[in-house]
Amino acid sequence: MSVATEQPTRADIPVEETWDLSSYYPSDAEWEADLAAAPDLVAKAVAHRGNLGESAERLKQALDDINAASLTIDRLATYAHMRHDEDLGNAERQAAYDRAITMAIGASQQLAFFRPELLQLDAERFEALASDAALAGYAHTLEGIGRMRPYTRSIEVEELLAGSYDVARGVPDSFSALNDADLDFGVVKDDDGNDVKLTRGRYQLLLQSKNREIRSAAYDSLMTEYEGHLNSIASLHAASVRSDVFYSRARGYDSARQAALYGNNIDESVYDALIQAVRENSPIIERFFSLRSRILGLDDLALYDVYVPLAPEPEAKYSISEAIDIVLKGVSALGQQYVDDLQMLFDKRVVDWHETQGKRSGAYSTSTYGSLPVMLMNWNGSMDHVYTLAHEAGHAMHSYYAMNAQPYHYADYTIFSAEIASTVNEVLLTWDLLRSLPEDALIERFSILDRFADTINGTLVRQTMFADYEYQTHRRAEAGEPLTRETLMEIYGGAADVYRPGVLNDDRSRMEWCRVPHFYHAFYVYQYSTGISSAIALAKAIRDNGESSAERYLDMLRAGGSDYPVSLLQKAGVDPTTGEPFRAAMEVFGETIAEMEAVALKAGFLS
Repeated sequence: MSVATEQPTRADIPVEETWDLSSYYPSDAEWEADLAAAPDLVAKAVAHRGNLGESAERLKQALDDINAASLTIDRLATYAHMRHDEDLGNAERQAAYDRAITMAIGASQQLAFFRPELLQLDAERFEALASDAALAGYAHTLEGIGRMRPYTRSIEVEELLAGSYDVARGVPDSFSALNDADLDFGVVKDDDGNDVKLTRGRYQLLLQSKNREIRSAAYDSLMTEYEGHLNSIASLHAASVRSDVFYSRARGYDSARQAALYGNNIDESVYDALIQAVRENSPIIERFFSLRSRILGLDDLALYDVYVPLAPEPEAKYSISEAIDIVLKGVSALGQQYVDDLQMLFDKRVVDWHETQGKRSGAYSTSTYGSLPVMLMNWNGSMDHVYTLAHEAGHAMHSYYAMNAQPYHYADYTIFSAEIASTVNEVLLTWDLLRSLPEDALIERFSILDRFADTINGTLVRQTMFADYEYQTHRRAEAGEPLTRETLMEIYGGAADVYRPGVLNDDRSRMEWCRVPHFYHAFYVYQYSTGISSAIALAKAIRDNGESSAERYLDMLRAGGSDYPVSLLQKAGVDPTTGEPFRAAMEVFGETIAEMEAVALKAGFLS
């Protein structure tokens, strides 16, 4: 495979292949006008300070005014963030983003009185207000606030904590600036012998090369740059962990993990059950890497060997229109209305497709209430990016349905729920592709199975490894142990022994933590693992039961954040508190590997 030798600028991209942000702000001038008006909206909400317990009607008005201010702030910050992501090196966009974030943090500090003032009411008065018919539309919100009583500090302390986030964000922002803008990964050769400027997006493409020398050179060039900054990155990573520990202790939680999970009413036993289920199935993981070693003919499987597709034919490339058609067909089990609604979003230019100079790497979907959900891509035409499109489309449709079914304060959903919506699309796409193939299409069938196994490994196994690592680093910090580069490598290397059996675990492999942005948002990644486990269970029900299960799943999407995520999932038919979805997903992993082995034997490229 070859990659483009030069990155285009944004001006080189056809406008129809960029996102349309006019549903957020038709122009920067209107963004500026909203930014100027935001302080008055905040002041209107703050005017309720000291009077929240006066009556149910007064409390409702306060909630309404806070939501009005929050909605404007959300839109301002989201728009500034997206425009900044178009070119991280654009100083004007950086300044606008900083202004929006500074304003948002200031508003958060001013509004920090709300929860502690409400919880300073005695429990009986609070319950009387919360149960009043005037506040029926905020019942779940108030129930959630009530749960936070043990971990809410005084108004003065809450204001101080809110203001401190402006300082604390310097750690993840510094890592992001280093990772996305400052690091220079050098120049490497592609499969055609061309010199290419290595980016993190191109790195992922080069790791799919059938030429091991290409993969090894890309890996070496990337990791050499990280290694040269390892002390700085270790210092940033350790500071991020200490920050998590500080904020959890400031609020009285037992641990940073409890602080991260408590607000969404997710019991820590779910986290533990996930780690236990994956660790107990290490033989399945070892079988996965063993199959990869056998097919690649390697006795020393390295980290740069675990992403190359195992199918013996080069992977096809897909145009944007082909990718859209594949995704729409893949999710058709969710019903014609879902397909039509997703097509409508594509038609309205909600995707920013191409990698350009300075653009943020990776992919995401984001939204603000009352605006269209949008998706950022860095399109390379691979089937991997077709799956990424299906994934981000799942997020977008979740937002679209929730925003259309719920009021503002219930439309936003948790990451725990979000990762289910995105991964259901990926699983359904996989099964649709397999169903469309004749049984004797061995190479094509193996390629899809290989991708599915890679997805389960990357999303369930790898992200659980990350979650395990995060738990261990935070426990060390909570015990007062320093997190040096050597300590971080020791912890990560120990996790790699369990979650990557059969893969070379050298110094480069043990320092992989240094390039993972998610570690600056602690106890986030486990939700990818719970998401794919739950998504497999939901997709099986949709496949086997049809419309009834599909509608129950879509009801979960429409529910947004109107209930706790575990409760919403249970209503859709899956219960993660039992640990069963995690064990069942690992069983599907094993079944997929067994089918890969059988197909590979029939195809003659495995003896």
